[in-house]
Amino acid sequence: MKIAIRKFTSEDTTNLLTLFYDTVHHVNNKDHPSEHLDAWAPAQPDLKKWKIRLKSSETIVAELDGMMVGFANLENDLSTIGMLYVHKDYQGKGIATELLKALEKKLKKREEKVAAVEASKTAKPFFEKRGYRLVRENRKMLNGIELLNFIMEKELNLKNLDRKDKVAEHAGEMKEKQKKKTFRWRDLFVNKVFDLLIVIAGVTIAFQLNNLKINSDQESLEKFYLQSMLSDLDKDIQEANENLFDIQSDRQLLTSYLKKLDMPDPSADSLGIVIVETVWFETFTGNQDTYSTLLASSGFSALADQTIRNQITEYYKQYQSIERFDRIYTELMFQLYSYFSPYCDFGKRQIIDPSVVGRMETRNNLLMALGQLNDSAEIYSEMILKANELKNSIQSTIQK
Repeated sequence: MKIAIRKFTSEDTTNLLTLFYDTVHHVNNKDHPSEHLDAWAPAQPDLKKWKIRLKSSETIVAELDGMMVGFANLENDLSTIGMLYVHKDYQGKGIATELLKALEKKLKKREEKVAAVEASKTAKPFFEKRGYRLVRENRKMLNGIELLNFIMEKELNLKNLDRKDKVAEHAGEMKEKQKKKTFRWRDLFVNKVFDLLIVIAGVTIAFQLNNLKINSDQESLEKFYLQSMLSDLDKDIQEANENLFDIQSDRQLLTSYLKKLDMPDPSADSLGIVIVETVWFETFTGNQDTYSTLLASSGFSALADQTIRNQITEYYKQYQSIERFDRIYTELMFQLYSYFSPYCDFGKRQIIDPSVVGRMETRNNLLMALGQLNDSAEIYSEMILKANELKNSIQSTIQK
């Protein structure tokens, strides 16, 4: 039995939520009453909270023969273990152990000295067997119900990490000494040169040389900002292209199915897939660290080219359009989920009540979703265009 561990993708969301619900209600039911289970894993999950949680964490998936049999993640700035769940039908097969090993390996790479986790009563013995010690009991509120769990920790190769820290500390001290030594010699040299220049050539030449130094520092600062912004733009372009691809795929699905609704006796077979794909969409996180720094530190004055300054301002205005779409579409997503829930098994992507096909509300909801997706495709296309134009301008400036 070969367990494959891979990175989570947005296409896994439906299976992940189904696995989470089934595991909590079938595995944890021996340690928790039903009202606790319902608060922990509601039948209708908060999709927005889940998307935010998965987006901000590093989630991995365990597979057997192409089937998701478990998932786990790192949360809190990727420094602690958040979730670890195994399919209810695949308990005791070493899947949780493989997932935990993968998470601990990631924590070690991040040079975390301790692996921390909030373990449920059911999971506590599992973590104890793998070297985790109890720190304290913890109580948290979930959907109005107080649940008990346990804060547990495990040291991760502390000896090796200590040695690494000492080596790094020693290297840092040496670098600092070298830096101080170089700085003192440079100061002495520069001061003497300027004294000599003042004596020989007068104050004018010294002033000009000082201006050259200031201009050189200004150019270095400008180059630093522009290179940092290039990195942000590359991330934006990649994320925007991925979201645009998903949006265009959803548009094709909706357009194709709406045509079927115009035919006599339209089938419900593919409607489940259309609904699930439409409901699960990726929000845009954005990468504007450099832009925020420029605004906060008045760094725009370091950018000599007024055209680039204008391009940067115009480009980041696109964020407002994206955020507006995300907000409107999220509201529509909840509306779609609420409307289709009685008729659709989201986990299996199947229609359980075919009568929904003939309802006028079904057509209207799908048309609203298609309209929003059409608008968003234009917004993302415009954003990608402006991002590439700004990227080309910055690259030309750096190469001058």
